[in-house]
Amino acid sequence: MKEMLRTTSEVLELIKGFDRKYVDHWSEWLCVSQSCDFQVAPIPMSVAMKFGEIMRKWQACRPRACRSDTELQATLNSATEPLKRMGSANLRCFQAPDEVLTDTICRLWSIFEGGLCLGRNAKVVGISKAILLVTKGRIGPAFDSNVKTALNAWYVKDCGTYIKALGEISGELAGFEARERTTLGDLSKQAGRPADVGRALDMVLGPRGARTA
Repeated sequence: MKEMLRTTSEVLELIKGFDRKYVDHWSEWLCVSQSCDFQVAPIPMSVAMKFGEIMRKWQACRPRACRSDTELQATLNSATEPLKRMGSANLRCFQAPDEVLTDTICRLWSIFEGGLCLGRNAKVVGISKAILLVTKGRIGPAFDSNVKTALNAWYVKDCGTYIKALGEISGELAGFEARERTTLGDLSKQAGRPADVGRALDMVLGPRGARTA
C-alpha cells in the first residue's frame, strides 16, 4: 500500500481540493440522518430515501441499479444489530481490532453485499460506501477507483482484505498524527470541511474538484 499521509500542509490542501459536490452530499446526509444512530430499527423512511439517493449519486451499484427505497430501508434495519454491537468504533480501532469489531464488520459486509444492488451482489465499492454512510464517517474510506489507485489497494475485494486495508491505513494514520501533532479531524475543521476520521481520510484520497474558499 502506498504512503498516503506526508505533511500537515499537504493533507490540508488535499482535503480542501476534494470535489465540492461530494461535500454537499455529505452535508445533506448528516442533516437528514442527524437524529438516527442506525442502532435501532426501524430506520425512518426519510433516512432510507436519502441513503438511496446518495448511493445512486455515488454510483455504488454501477452498472446495476440500487434497490428500491423500501428494500434499502429493510437492509438498513438489518444492519442495526451489528451497528449497535460496534458502538462508536472508528477507523483508528482497526490498528488492533478485537473479535467483536471484526465480527460486526463481517456481518455488515454480508448484509450490504446482498441488500444494496438489483440483480447481483454489491462489490467492495458499494459496501464500503454504505459503511461510510451508516457510521457517519467514523469508518472509511470508501474503496472506489480513486482511493484504490491512491493507495495501490486493488487487492481489496472482500471483507478480509477490506479489514486488512483498514488496519494498514490505521497504522499509518497513527504515525502521521503523532509525527505532525495534529489529527485528521482537526485538519478537516481547518479546511472548513469538518468530518469524522474515516470521512476525512476519504476526502484526502477521493476525487478532486474545483477548490472553493
